[in-house]
Amino acid sequence: MIKVNTLSPFVGLARYEAWKDGWVDKDKIDEFSYISNVCNPEDLLLSCKLLFPDFFVVQEGVFLEGKYDADIFVSWLKHFNGDLQVTEKMLNHTHLYDVFDSCSGDIDDRIFEQLANVLALSWRLVLKDKFPERKFSVDISITDQDYRPIVTFYQLS
Repeated sequence: MIKVNTLSPFVGLARYEAWKDGWVDKDKIDEFSYISNVCNPEDLLLSCKLLFPDFFVVQEGVFLEGKYDADIFVSWLKHFNGDLQVTEKMLNHTHLYDVFDSCSGDIDDRIFEQLANVLALSWRLVLKDKFPERKFSVDISITDQDYRPIVTFYQLS
């Protein structure tokens, strides 16, 4: 038997570990137990909008529905001298700290970094499914200069 992991084991899960510590038989408790006991199905379903986004296709460019604004698109396209690829990269970039800006408390940076990897994987799969004839790059940037982490995508020429 060979186990194939889609995702690396998660680290830095303070809430999960604190919850798990409340159980007597911790060996029988796993992530699915946590989901069953703590998470609301609506929250999980709404999270799918981030993982499996909708898109607008404009002038052959592909843009996240939640990030697209016609006036901003025109402004950036002009700023980048008609370079659609750079415009896609700019408009599609998503700061994970902003997505979760209402979270209070100290959240381990590793949580955001792991989430960036999950989001990038998901976007790669969705883009391949929705646009099989096109090739995309899904990039992650995790630097202090970029208000880390950032996930973005753009088409490859």
